[in-house]
Amino acid sequence: MSRYEVVSVTKGVHRAFALRDAERDAVAELAPDIGCNLYRFDVGGVPLLQPPESLEQLRRETFADFKYGTPILFPPNRVKNGEFRFRERTYKLPLNEPPDHHLHGEICSRAWEVAETGASDEDGAWITCRFRYAEHADLMAYFPHPLVFTVTYRLLDGELSMEASVENAGADEAPFAFGLHPYFALPFGQGEAIELQLPAEREWPVTNFAFVTGLPAETPLCGELWGGIDLNAFPPLGVALIEFPGGGGSEAACRIRMPGLGRTLLYKVGRGFPYVVLFRPDWAPAFSLEPYTYVTDAFNLPYDAALTGARGIGPGETLRFSTALALET
Repeated sequence: MSRYEVVSVTKGVHRAFALRDAERDAVAELAPDIGCNLYRFDVGGVPLLQPPESLEQLRRETFADFKYGTPILFPPNRVKNGEFRFRERTYKLPLNEPPDHHLHGEICSRAWEVAETGASDEDGAWITCRFRYAEHADLMAYFPHPLVFTVTYRLLDGELSMEASVENAGADEAPFAFGLHPYFALPFGQGEAIELQLPAEREWPVTNFAFVTGLPAETPLCGELWGGIDLNAFPPLGVALIEFPGGGGSEAACRIRMPGLGRTLLYKVGRGFPYVVLFRPDWAPAFSLEPYTYVTDAFNLPYDAALTGARGIGPGETLRFSTALALET
């Protein structure tokens, strides 16, 4: 029997896929037909991601498609009044967080196609899913750019990696803003110490809706994050926007330590993500580290694009991103 396997599993009326590593007792599950959401990753019986109660909850509950697992965001976070300008064009996005804002995009709730699955002792277990804007007339009506999103999740040696690419298959430059929203399952309320450590260069001042209110600065929180902060003291619905050193030019290793349990969650954020949002939900015992390519609502900010990450993706251009998640013991 092979160490690795990929199997199709039925969850109610939904089809999901499970990646398994028998030697490490690791299993990852994702739902291609609900935003390609990686909603479960367990190692040795320890859940690393906060799953929904069911896949039907992701489909039916308001906002649930970006409240559990690992939603894929385009654009990440809010766009004020759902409107911005780029290259002399005005974009008006649906106000899916009424009455004022567009929140997190729509590819986290749409069905993705399964392009490939496989398993081998050399390459682990993997699945590749794809989303094409051109196949969704309602999306193209307000964002007329045939972008192609391709995401591969791979389970190898107990580590779950994500490799993503975004290709502009159109003839015009498109505004670009990409992010992820993983919810890490943590033992809040159980008397356990929980510490977050990550490299932090500057902090952007933000509202509780993560809207930017000024320029970034080196703050006490930045210094504390290098050594580790107490996540039990991070308030529910609290938000912080952090800039990684080097503007996303190198990998950033983020760790959530649980010393009383003898384990550490390691989340490696690859190049191309200069920013990370720290967020503690109040609906689940979880904490989110959200890697972004831009700061919230960057196209509406009065600051230089090189500072905020506001950028485009040119015709024929492909941008690539990666993350990896593992349990250290």
